[in-house]
Amino acid sequence: MRTLLLHFALFFSIVAIGQYKPEKDIRVSEPQKDDIYHAGENINIDATVDGDVVLAGSKLTIRDSVRQDLIVAGGEIMVKGYVADDIRAAGGKLTIDSEVGDDVIVAGGEVYITKTAIIHGNLINFSGNIEVYGKVDGMIKSYSGDLKMNGSIGKEAKLFGEEILINGEINGTSKIAAENITIGENAKFKSDVDYWSEEGEVDFKNSLMGAKASFDETLMGDHKEFTWKGFGIAVLGFWVFYLFSALLALILMNWAFANFFSSAAANMNTQFLKSLGYGLIYIFGVPLLILILFIMVIGIPIGLFLGSFYLFSLLFGHLVTSLLLAHYLNKRSDKHWNFWTIGFLALGIAASIRLLTFIPFFGALIGILIIAIGYGLLGITLLQKRLSMRLGS
Repeated sequence: MRTLLLHFALFFSIVAIGQYKPEKDIRVSEPQKDDIYHAGENINIDATVDGDVVLAGSKLTIRDSVRQDLIVAGGEIMVKGYVADDIRAAGGKLTIDSEVGDDVIVAGGEVYITKTAIIHGNLINFSGNIEVYGKVDGMIKSYSGDLKMNGSIGKEAKLFGEEILINGEINGTSKIAAENITIGENAKFKSDVDYWSEEGEVDFKNSLMGAKASFDETLMGDHKEFTWKGFGIAVLGFWVFYLFSALLALILMNWAFANFFSSAAANMNTQFLKSLGYGLIYIFGVPLLILILFIMVIGIPIGLFLGSFYLFSLLFGHLVTSLLLAHYLNKRSDKHWNFWTIGFLALGIAASIRLLTFIPFFGALIGILIIAIGYGLLGITLLQKRLSMRLGS
């Protein structure tokens, strides 16, 4: 787990100095001689990449070869091209339908290793559900809810979960702990098995090939530990999802409105208290306006639209303020930070704010004040721009 956390921590530092494309849809269709780093909604790698590939987005598809590491995070990840080195992945759904030269480490909701997949190294899995139909030359270590093992494992297997089905071949020694363990007709264990099941002893049928299966009550402790690990995995999954979602939102806002945010940040020193007041009027005044619109039957459609916009603005309020603070620090330091530096600084501020909001009462108060300051500054800046346009005309 520590290795996994380290890789994802390093991921953000790596991306910060990489190549960036702000488009919603990104397609790499020409061979790349160096590392590539992209963030977007839909990303397709349709050409050979000689270096590392680092991607973050909603839907990621790798169809061609990656000559070094593949590091990805997203909602849906499909790997169909050859990966010469390791895969590090986090996301909602991961499918590997290719050959991988070394290890695969994955954390997410669903993991699917197809029949044609070959992993020459180890498979380390932290997920809700995993299905393995392909071949793993090394060992497998899995913490999951449901596990279906229909492929082949070249070395040892350490499997912990709620429901585990073994219907494939395991060549090395095995340790299995689950609430329920099912042995299929095609299962083959070529080395000894230690197991624990909440339901007691398991019928291994004809699966033991010169091996023996032993019920080991000490594995019950590992299973209980897995429950806590599962909680930790869920927390990790939340933060990975939050960080990548926040990063994508910050990138898009900074790309589309960088000049406007920079202008608003310039008002932070002189208009701080005024912006707080304007922001509080927005936070508490808009719900009152929506209520009045609902009371006036004819205003219900406008009220619904305004209500949706208001909820959306509250959801992204801390990101707006984080980006404003990043631009403010950029102006104050007078170092002319680049696009990525501002974006990742804003991400760090946003993550800190999100942690503070978990504090009971005090956190909610901080959240309200932060959102108020952000939208107050934007409102003041917008009014100033409109006034200057009128004077100019």
